[in-house]
Amino acid sequence: MILVKLKDYNTKDTIAAIATFTSKSALGVIKISGKNALNIIHKIFTPRRRKDIRKAKTYTLHYGWIAEKSKSKNKKSKIIDEVLVSIMRKPSSYTCEDVVEVSCHGGTVALNKILEVILKQGARLARPGEFTYRAFLNGRIDLLQAEGIKTIVDAKTDKALQTAVSQLKGESFEKFNEVKKAVKEVFLSTEADINFPEDSTTVKVKNVKNKIKKISAAIKAIQDADNESKIIKEGLVCVICGKTNAGKSTLFNTLLQEERVIVSEIPGTTRDAIEETINIRGIPLRIYDTAGILTPENFIEKKALEKSSKVFNEADLIMLVLDGSRHLEKDDLFLLNKIRNLRDRKGSGAECAKSVIIIINKSDLTQKLNLKNISQHKGVKVKLSALKKEGIEDLEKAIVKAAASFCGKREDLIFLNKYQSEILKSAYNDILGAQVYLNENREIDLVNLSLKNALDNLGRLTGEVFCEELLESIFNDFCIGK
Repeated sequence: MILVKLKDYNTKDTIAAIATFTSKSALGVIKISGKNALNIIHKIFTPRRRKDIRKAKTYTLHYGWIAEKSKSKNKKSKIIDEVLVSIMRKPSSYTCEDVVEVSCHGGTVALNKILEVILKQGARLARPGEFTYRAFLNGRIDLLQAEGIKTIVDAKTDKALQTAVSQLKGESFEKFNEVKKAVKEVFLSTEADINFPEDSTTVKVKNVKNKIKKISAAIKAIQDADNESKIIKEGLVCVICGKTNAGKSTLFNTLLQEERVIVSEIPGTTRDAIEETINIRGIPLRIYDTAGILTPENFIEKKALEKSSKVFNEADLIMLVLDGSRHLEKDDLFLLNKIRNLRDRKGSGAECAKSVIIIINKSDLTQKLNLKNISQHKGVKVKLSALKKEGIEDLEKAIVKAAASFCGKREDLIFLNKYQSEILKSAYNDILGAQVYLNENREIDLVNLSLKNALDNLGRLTGEVFCEELLESIFNDFCIGK
């Protein structure tokens, strides 16, 4: 990843970048933004209908050719590609600057050659997220909308896309704005108490307590929405575990619908924790196939076990695969007990799996596993044959049900990056601090200071209060060209 500092985003420059994936494709797009965008396109673009492209109206499309002018006066310009040029004049554009988009034929050579010609005319290559940064700086979007735009690009499911679009429309900003208004009202009230202490009354203090209690609940609701949205955005961390040759890798390949892992009757074929992201009925699943090694015999196996154990301990969902054609063995019991211990540690602050699916695999073979022996273990039981792809639908239903326990049925989800989540946590702690000061009858100045800090933190979240680290954390995650 290219790490960019705010000082690198020089807004006086005219910037350009390829906005589409450079590969063999029907179309490619190069975007230019800045005060010299129209002058640059005028120098390299020859419209079919002879006209001055610099005088073109906004939201117009123009057909012609991009050409590279020869250094020699006697030679003609060299045509690079047949293109369509879109003109969007400030402030009615994505960046609120003059924007030109060149739609050409897809392919690495054509796209890069056109970009090269644009850069020779004085544009600078845009840095990650620089177009969106200018949109924010020029007041077109707030930081929550910027995060929504990034999530639209990264969306893995329809639910993630819908939530990101709502955030782009400004619905998330409204939630924060309502909370901020409530905090500001109480803050001004405490300011009045400080400046005019003779007017302070017990009734007024009770009123402040009630308002702060409501604010606390509102911020907690946003935190919950943020936490639940991470499942929709990043995926449920799921680990497939089981003894050797229980069918873990076969199940992994079946869910992926491709042969990602080598399947063999030789024990211990999987030597590492292999990760893939799949979509199970709209739920993104970050799924790991772990090494089936419980007693390492060498350094490589030891490292594989350490990695598998780490994934196992941090998983949201554990899928334990048992071989239905064999009786329970010590390795099965070891894993069953390990899962039970994780669930028992749930309240101790340790990472633990919140959901378990016990899979009885190889249902196509004669069954020897006695289900009574696992009845005392909590978790959904699913019978299937990973090899024959029988019972997979029942497993998918169990996965969806498990995911519902994490993200519920909330419709008011919100996407925040890690830095934003930390700032929101700080704002919440500020409000909790104000509550403590009021309950302990401490000086109103302390309550006032906590409320001011909360206001500042809420302002940082939306971009109304400048926070360099937050801005860099958001726009560094964007791709070049967005």
